[in-house]
Amino acid sequence: MYKIHFCLLMVMLLLISVYGISADEPAWILLEKGKAELEKRNITESLDFLLQAVELNTDYPEAEYWIGRVYEAQGQAVLAEEQYHRALDRSIYLRVPQDRIGIEYRLAGLLLNLDTSRKAEALSILYGIADKESDSNPVTVSLEHSYVDLITTEGIDELLYLYRDELLFSLKARRILAEESWNEGHYRSSLLLSTRVVLSLMTTATIRYRLAHPDWRFDIDEEKDRLNPDRDVRYTGNSDGLEDLLNRIYSGDSILSDWLEYEGFWPQLYLLSESLYAEGYAKIAESLWHLMVIDNTVTGELTPRPEAGRWGQLSRSQLREPFISVGSISP
Repeated sequence: MYKIHFCLLMVMLLLISVYGISADEPAWILLEKGKAELEKRNITESLDFLLQAVELNTDYPEAEYWIGRVYEAQGQAVLAEEQYHRALDRSIYLRVPQDRIGIEYRLAGLLLNLDTSRKAEALSILYGIADKESDSNPVTVSLEHSYVDLITTEGIDELLYLYRDELLFSLKARRILAEESWNEGHYRSSLLLSTRVVLSLMTTATIRYRLAHPDWRFDIDEEKDRLNPDRDVRYTGNSDGLEDLLNRIYSGDSILSDWLEYEGFWPQLYLLSESLYAEGYAKIAESLWHLMVIDNTVTGELTPRPEAGRWGQLSRSQLREPFISVGSISP
């Protein structure tokens, strides 16, 4: 008799381990199983586990969110949107409160991909994310305008020397908002947003580069500059400022260069250049386009910088004959 019971128990355990049958498992295990099945594209199994998790714990925003991910994978955008809202409504129960930002990003991305009638709602969510990290108070707004005043009069090297401004979770939101502002023809807004995005990216890049190269400095010798107003003597290398830093990163720091690629540095730099040109700062825009090409001083030939990809190609075209792309940052 005992042998029969033992055999039945072993069979049940085998079924549980092989087929993932729930044996009074806690909600968090069901959540993890649901996420794992979704990663393997097992949609039905994933949804089963996630629904069980919500049944066990009715206030489980993480599970509500992942149910939305399943619906989105199925192409059921309306159901996915409902789930993301359910997750946000229960966000007070998130084990990691900062996860709310990720849910908001997912909802905003979904709305942007639906139709133009939902764009305003998506942008409102993104502006909300941006404000959470840097409130739109008079001091912050004044600082952002100071960034633009400096870059439009002195150029990007002066901006990167004088200011440090590292954005964290709101960087992606500002990046999207900058491009959407350009697409809508709001060039001043695009300039404000893209200036801060590029400043943030290069702030992080300089911090990380100095961790590996503590002797490096983004140096400016103000005394020599005053004595030699017609000649840039701030930098001792063969290239100046941002150009020098980019050359150093792409020639000797693959981790940092990969990070810049991942964060979309080159398209953001190009968007900044376009915004400057559209607002009437042609010379400053031209200086950024030159950062994205290799200039043969002997032949005068312009070659797109390999790291910049298509943005280098567009920069070469801009240097030959400047243009404004209406409705998109690229023609």
